[in-house]
Amino acid sequence: MNEIRDGPILEDPTLLKRARMATVIGPVPDGAAASGAVAQQKPRIHIDITPTQPTPAQQKQRQARQKSMANIIQLRFKKAIRINDVNMLTRCLESGYTPTSLQWLQIIGKIHVKAALSCVRLARTLEAPCISSAIRRQHRTLFKEVLSRVDQVPPAQMESLMAVPAYYLDICLSKGLDPNIRLKNKRLPLEHACSHSRIAHIEILLKDERTTVSQNVCRFMMRQPKQQRFAVRAIELCRDIVPNMILEAVVANVTMALCAMMKKLETKYEDNAQWDDMTHMMLCPILNDYTTDIVKTPINDHYYDRQSLLKWVREKHTDPMTREPLQESDLLLRSEFLKEYAKNLQAKIQTLG
Repeated sequence: MNEIRDGPILEDPTLLKRARMATVIGPVPDGAAASGAVAQQKPRIHIDITPTQPTPAQQKQRQARQKSMANIIQLRFKKAIRINDVNMLTRCLESGYTPTSLQWLQIIGKIHVKAALSCVRLARTLEAPCISSAIRRQHRTLFKEVLSRVDQVPPAQMESLMAVPAYYLDICLSKGLDPNIRLKNKRLPLEHACSHSRIAHIEILLKDERTTVSQNVCRFMMRQPKQQRFAVRAIELCRDIVPNMILEAVVANVTMALCAMMKKLETKYEDNAQWDDMTHMMLCPILNDYTTDIVKTPINDHYYDRQSLLKWVREKHTDPMTREPLQESDLLLRSEFLKEYAKNLQAKIQTLG
């Protein structure tokens, strides 16, 4: 058994840790020795991190390495275009390589669309000639990606846009392209589209408020059955509607175009007595609106909308004005009196001055 001895227990001095002495670099604060602050102060070490300037030889060596690497990347990029290697193309672009204008034209116009899209999406900006290549490619997604990286569409592109689907024209007009750029044949784009019956192009051009519409375009549309549905919009955009165009709407039998023209002209001629006389000739008493699809009864000189008068006669069998008996077979068709009607209408239009 262990014996317990009387007396104080002595601690082993080897177990105690020595107090670390702080190394002080620099001047010692006043009174630090007296107060014991020297032992508590942390060391302060000053390290000079001023970068050393490379020597001219080092700079020249660095530039040589950079030039060598740039040449290697350029060779890799040319080969990747030739073999359509999308991975190598994207790696070169991600490393900071900037393709030339000719290389971008090759990428956009010739290599696989998937590879072209990957490259274009890595580009911040593209030059305007890239638009021509994208138009010829006629891939909608690729075209939009290219156009989004070009500052503005050059006016010279209008010629190409009129020869491809109207989708590309719509995107370029939204980008700010002027719809009134004259083509090589000196025609406005809308005139060109009308003459070649490019229906989709006509629709897109007329959606743009900036599009200039001439009298000739309005007249042409009223005479062309496939384009008559655009006549109202064309008349709204045309700033030069004249009374003589009323007769052309009547002869072409386009009621909606006539109504659009009368609405535009009435503010100018509403105080003219001859205007009331002319409008009375074109207003259907039953419909109480303008019409070009007209018929006439043998009893009086009033002209009626054909559908409205036929419905009246079939239901009531009378003349709407005199209430005398009237049959459907008694009506005079438009073709039977149009020449005389147009002559009288033209005389009234000339009196407007």
